[in-house]
Amino acid sequence: MASIELDIWKGEWGLASIDLECLKVLTYMKFIGLPVKVRESSNPFFTPKGALPVMKDGRTVLTNFEEVVQYLKSLHYSTDVHLNSNQSAEASAFTQYLRDKLYPAYQFTWWVDEKNYGDITRPAYAKALKLPFNFYYPSKYQKAAKDMVDALYGENTDLKEIEKTIYNEAEKCLKTLSDRLGESEYFFGNRPSSFDAIVFAYLAPLIKTPFPNATLSSHVKGIANLSRFVARISQKNFRSFADEYKKSSTRVSGVQTSGEAQFPNATRNKLLAGLFATLAMTGYALATGMFQDMKDYEHSQEYNDMFENEEDN
Repeated sequence: MASIELDIWKGEWGLASIDLECLKVLTYMKFIGLPVKVRESSNPFFTPKGALPVMKDGRTVLTNFEEVVQYLKSLHYSTDVHLNSNQSAEASAFTQYLRDKLYPAYQFTWWVDEKNYGDITRPAYAKALKLPFNFYYPSKYQKAAKDMVDALYGENTDLKEIEKTIYNEAEKCLKTLSDRLGESEYFFGNRPSSFDAIVFAYLAPLIKTPFPNATLSSHVKGIANLSRFVARISQKNFRSFADEYKKSSTRVSGVQTSGEAQFPNATRNKLLAGLFATLAMTGYALATGMFQDMKDYEHSQEYNDMFENEEDN
C-alpha cells in the first residue's frame, strides 16, 4: 500500500469538510486510524467524475464512500469486523433509509432553499474554489439538487408543499435513528462502524452550519442523543477543527465590536465591495462561454479517456 492521499472540499464552521461525501470518508479514515495525506482541493474539474472526494493509493483511484470502504476492507482495514450478519444487514437497510428519507431534506436545506443557498452554501463552496470555477460548480450542484427534487415530487408541485413533505419524512427518519441509537455510544455497541461515519456526515453539517432557514437543523439539534453522538465524534476525531473555528470566531467578534475603528472606512469598504461585485459579474459574463465548453468536455469521451489512460499507465 502506497501513501494514501485524499482530496476533499475544505471545512467551515468547525467541520473538517463542508461536503457530505467528503465527511463520510474522512470520518471513516479517522475511525480506522489509517495515515492519510488530506488535501483541500480548489478545483474538482480534473477528477474522474468532476466531484470530490477522491482517494488515491498508488494507481488506485476511488471516488465514493462505498468504494473506499470495500477497497480498505480488501487490505484488511475495516471498522465493521465486529458486526454480525444481522447487524450488517440492519446497517445496510438503515443506510438506504437515510438515502431515501434524509438525503432529500439534506439537499433541500443546502441547495434548494434559496436563502440558505445564497447566504451559506454558494459562498462556502465559492470560497473553496478559484475563479472561474467558483461560479460554475455551485450552480452545477444546485441544479443537480433541484433536478432530484423535481424527479421525486414533480416539477409543477408547489415548493412549499415539497418542503413540508420532505422535512416531515426527514423528521420521521431522525426519530427512528434516535430510537435505534438510544443511550449507546455508537449504533452497534461501543465501537464505531461505517454506518456511524455515514450518520455523523449527515448530522454534523446540519448541526454546525449556521443556516438562516434552519428547520431541519433545529430539529436535529433538538434530539439530545443524536446531538451528543455528533459532539462525541467531533471531540474524539475533529477537535482541532472546532478549536480553530472558536479562535477565528473570537477574532472576528473582536473586530466587529470595534465600531469606532470601522466607521471611517465604511464608505471605502462599500466602494470596494461594489467594485468587486462589478468585476465578478464581468468575469462571469466572460467565462460563460468557457463554462459551456467545460460542460461539453466533462461529458466527452476524451475526458473519460484521460482517466482511463491514467489508470493504465
